[in-house]
Amino acid sequence: MGLRYRIASLVVVTALAALLFSLDYSRDGFGSYSYYLSHWKDVGVPNLVTAIVADWRAYDSLGEATLLFTAVTGVYLLLGGKKK
Repeated sequence: MGLRYRIASLVVVTALAALLFSLDYSRDGFGSYSYYLSHWKDVGVPNLVTAIVADWRAYDSLGEATLLFTAVTGVYLLLGGKKK
């Protein structure tokens, strides 16, 4: 049963690596500051700082939580899970 987990882990890692290599990492010439200044009213919050924290940073926090959960689950599975 340990071999199946290792093969599944290898498949997941390979799929994630393929996804990361397929992303477009080109930079926008204007940067995030000009984007924030031109779009902060779309959020519906009257303050620029609150708009950044409430809208754009929420996606970042969700991504960090997902990454942490995935890492903990992966380590748990690689170490053998629950022993019977």
